Amino acid sequence: MPEPVLDEEGQATLEAILERRPAITRPALRQKITHFINLTMQARGSTPGGKDLVLEATRFVISPAFTPHLDAVENLGKYRDRRSYKFDKDAYYTAPRIVKRWPSVAHQPQKPPREMKVLAFNSSPRKGGNTDVLMDEALRGASEAGAQTEKYMLQKLNIRYCVGCRKCKEPGYEKICSLKDDMSDFIYQKILDADVIVIGLPIYTGREPAQLATFFDRLDCERRFDTHEDRVTATRLIKPGEKTAMVICTWGYVNDAVDVYDHIVERMMVLLHGHRVETVEALSACGFAGMLHGFDDDHRAIILRYPEELKKAYEAGRALVTGE
Repeated sequence: MPEPVLDEEGQATLEAILERRPAITRPALRQKITHFINLTMQARGSTPGGKDLVLEATRFVISPAFTPHLDAVENLGKYRDRRSYKFDKDAYYTAPRIVKRWPSVAHQPQKPPREMKVLAFNSSPRKGGNTDVLMDEALRGASEAGAQTEKYMLQKLNIRYCVGCRKCKEPGYEKICSLKDDMSDFIYQKILDADVIVIGLPIYTGREPAQLATFFDRLDCERRFDTHEDRVTATRLIKPGEKTAMVICTWGYVNDAVDVYDHIVERMMVLLHGHRVETVEALSACGFAGMLHGFDDDHRAIILRYPEELKKAYEAGRALVTGE
């Protein structure tokens, strides 16, 4: 498809966007953006394309994590004002903190809340931080509905890296994993005994923390293999429909759409789904960067100053075990 006809501002915007990406990725990104622009101009019967159309096309084809870069290209002054909370205490305290509760998945728990166990894993190393506080509020909602709750800080656990021995895939292998650590000693069993799994994560350098990646690497041994009539068939330690989940994700950038890292949240959901654990509740929360790094002057999580946002976590936690 030929290059679209862009006006001078539109062409400058496109080049500014491409400059913010690694050189090796630019040709493919240019092709996607220009393809969208051409289709849009054909549908609208308009030419040439300007700055707004280039930004629209880019937002459509690229990850929302690129939003801060697009904000800078669109309006550098506004972008700098938005980032002022990182350097000015007054701006820090007045910056928005937004919690988005994803649309809940209708579900009917198999047990009454008083018989349910909710097991939570926080991959943030910051006890009392915003991720931790949101998780505690969700667990409070589940607990006050009658469920048993338990939370672990992944960084405090002894979880070794997967060594790729693949023993867990051998037919007849009796252990869950060959490694000797907290996962083998008690975490696997707690996961098998739980009715609900809660995963909490902050975004570090555009992705989940290493602790959580290691946790999911080690959870792969839940997928077993047995021989049956001379063919290999996959079996699972976790049965379909046994468990549900909630994902809670926080990050620093202030963005009104609060979706900048939802693709990471979705990746966590996909990993859980691969283990037949269906995510029925999720929270995305932003606005925690700045000069006090998500805390206030008393070293308390800044989200504590936003009770209406915290309430969303409580309600989601309660719905986890009630289905209401």
